[in-house]
Amino acid sequence: MRLGFACQWDRRDRKRTWSHTPYHLLEALTASGGASMVDIPIELSRAAEMLVKLWYARPHPTGLLSVASWTPAMYRMRHSALQNAVAAAQPCDAVITIGENGPISRPQYVYQDQSVGQFIEYYERHGVMADVRDVPSLDLLRRRTEIERATYRTLRGVLTMSHWNARHVIATGEISADRVHVVGAGINVASQLPTEDDVSRRLEKPLRRVVFIGRHFHRKGGDLVVEGVHRARQLSGQDIRLVVAGPTSWPLKEPPASWIEFLGDASLEHLQCELCNADVVALPSRFEAYGIAVLEALAAAVPVIGRNDFAMPEMIKPGQTGELVASDEPTEFAEALLRVLGNEHIARETLRRAPLLRQLHSWSAVARSINEIIRNAQ
Repeated sequence: MRLGFACQWDRRDRKRTWSHTPYHLLEALTASGGASMVDIPIELSRAAEMLVKLWYARPHPTGLLSVASWTPAMYRMRHSALQNAVAAAQPCDAVITIGENGPISRPQYVYQDQSVGQFIEYYERHGVMADVRDVPSLDLLRRRTEIERATYRTLRGVLTMSHWNARHVIATGEISADRVHVVGAGINVASQLPTEDDVSRRLEKPLRRVVFIGRHFHRKGGDLVVEGVHRARQLSGQDIRLVVAGPTSWPLKEPPASWIEFLGDASLEHLQCELCNADVVALPSRFEAYGIAVLEALAAAVPVIGRNDFAMPEMIKPGQTGELVASDEPTEFAEALLRVLGNEHIARETLRRAPLLRQLHSWSAVARSINEIIRNAQ
């Protein structure tokens, strides 16, 4: 079986594409031996891509912010590039496409974490996108969603990370449930699993470390984490430190307090070290397509505070491996944080569950599932 792998790679370093996800998936599919893999890069004209990004740019405190990625204009560019790339590649029995980029002439399986239409659901629930600043207007999302649903009708299958996304795709009525497959996602930051003694030492130390990881600071609730940790320090009197990784520059108007360590766009190796020293990972995202960072934390036996929404309840078990918050209220976050920090039951239960989670959420396991799904459909 010959499988194509179509992806728009990061021009600077393909490993960095989509937080390393396509790179690791292609590596795992190649290593599995289940199929002969054909790399099909989706390549856009630099000039045309820049023009579209500038057209859809808008002022933001950190500079110009473009929402072009979600627009029909960018879709048309990607669709044309995808069709050209597939036509130029070696013949394939099927093509796995990273994200939905339109129909092609070969049997196609789209691997995705979310649908564009799920942003519509968020709008309908909240009225606005709140602090989710990197998506376009509701009108543009609706037009893009119509295109996405037309593509669903042409697909041999959708390979999705979560049951949350799978339920939405099936509910569109554009593709039958038997062609929607939850294959999960692998762990990109493979931190060393701590021992029981490591957890004991973590529980005994007076200093507590909370880690936030996310390039999209406001969408992932970074401002809520900063205010929530500040509130937890006030409520408890504990020495709680916050590590912020992801944004290229400090994203708030006020400079970071003395108890905040800002790492910027840290390397995977640096993040591994941070997870080894963390007591809690905080990711109360206002919108989260999946949340591989949640899996990476739990795989390192670090409890997580997330949002009681999206795919997070599939990963975080309140009172067992962390807590879930339901609002942007800093006090709610602070109280959830204090329930987890220093909690021996949660710390040891997270450690107990980590080995199985690492096994189920490896890229090799995802690759085996994908190979089996496509082989059975031939």
